[in-house]
Amino acid sequence: MNIKTHKLLFNIIAPGYNWFFKSQKRNYSKTLSEHINILNLVGHAKILDVGCGTGALTQALADRGFEVIGLDMAKVMLSFGLKRGLDCRYGDILEGLDFDDKSFDLITFAFVAHGLDSSKRRKLFVEAARLSRGKVLFHDYSSDRNIITDIIEYIEGGDYFN
Repeated sequence: MNIKTHKLLFNIIAPGYNWFFKSQKRNYSKTLSEHINILNLVGHAKILDVGCGTGALTQALADRGFEVIGLDMAKVMLSFGLKRGLDCRYGDILEGLDFDDKSFDLITFAFVAHGLDSSKRRKLFVEAARLSRGKVLFHDYSSDRNIITDIIEYIEGGDYFN
């Protein structure tokens, strides 16, 4: 899927996607409770949540006392995070971001990388490496998923199946 189509799609589905905010936040909070120690983050670690959508992971991380900036290309998605009082900003990591090198203790990507073709994923990895002080977390689909996920991802037209 090209980026212009991707932005349009996610701006269109944002209101429906927002219906799932509470359950998404609950799931992210549970996962963080079980695994946050692996990341070895201290104090008020600075985190960039790329592809933040309506802000569920951004909120779950902020609830733990981290300084979190949510980033997304879909302005309608961002509007929901902003209404929640989150620091959500518009940006496209594939175009490079206006942050200094090594600005963040952690860069997160929740359900982002799977939709990109290999050349775009490479750009994403390079920019994440530039921005991070060493930790990048990709939270994405595994082979343990349901058929509905496969159908939605097929319709999205990303590089999910490659």
